[in-house]
Amino acid sequence: MEEVVRAANKVKTSANKFLNSLKYMTSMEALNKVMGIVKLLGLAIANGISVWVTFISNYILAGQLPRQQFRVVQSKIYPVYFRAMPYSIRLTFLAN
Repeated sequence: MEEVVRAANKVKTSANKFLNSLKYMTSMEALNKVMGIVKLLGLAIANGISVWVTFISNYILAGQLPRQQFRVVQSKIYPVYFRAMPYSIRLTFLAN
């Protein structure tokens, strides 16, 4: 009988811990922390994409490829760049 009571208390304690953590995850304090991380992630993605495409990729490719091939590569890179940049900026604004 004593073991059953201990097992029931363990289950009750575990359920309380789970409910408390669930309550914390849905609180404004936790939401603000998550939104701060999302905002930082959006800014980091936008900054990283722009630095890579503007400085690193363009200068290396322009120096290594003939002009015609460079145009072909740019025609493939820039559509992805112009699609990804607004998404990362929207992500940042949504986190505000």
